[in-house]
Amino acid sequence: MRGEDRKNQILKIAIRLFSRNGYYQTHVEHILQEAKMGRGTFYIYFKNKDDLFVSILEKFLTDWEQTVLVATASMEQDDLAGYFQELITRSFNFFKQNKDLCNIYLRIGPGINDVFEPYINRFETRMLQYVINELQRGIDRGFFPQTLDVELIANILLGAHLRIAYYYFVLKKKKRGMTGVEHISEEFFNLIIRGLRY
Repeated sequence: MRGEDRKNQILKIAIRLFSRNGYYQTHVEHILQEAKMGRGTFYIYFKNKDDLFVSILEKFLTDWEQTVLVATASMEQDDLAGYFQELITRSFNFFKQNKDLCNIYLRIGPGINDVFEPYINRFETRMLQYVINELQRGIDRGFFPQTLDVELIANILLGAHLRIAYYYFVLKKKKRGMTGVEHISEEFFNLIIRGLRY
């Protein structure tokens, strides 16, 4: 197996185990057993468990940005409402398809220790700044009113978005009849448009 494939295998297994068992209950030995590899192989890629966990947090931010921000950057923006709805849908889809990463970021990671807090804060800061930028774009294009308190609204939207992602894609992931991403995105979008435009 190539080096990058081996590293990705470790990350994939670690994400699943950290999400299922938590940070403190998951040990490097558990990951090694599941990956069927020796301790020396692990240390080629990661210094220790903390380094592995930081890599997971960085992966979450990078993957989210690629899926949501980069993928929508080339979209036509004549239809600002359609553009905003697509951003919301892509972001919710990302959280749904990455339930274990979502669980790590929203439930397991916060409060573990001071080493991880900067990575979690970086993700939230980047997401918040992105929402602020998009709201400002809407104001500049006349889509939202000039009087909008952009920072306050961005924090409300981000908090709601993360809570919805956690509730529907982590807590309710095993329940039948779970609400679909399209429905969640549409309701979230309609609430924003009704609340912010009038």
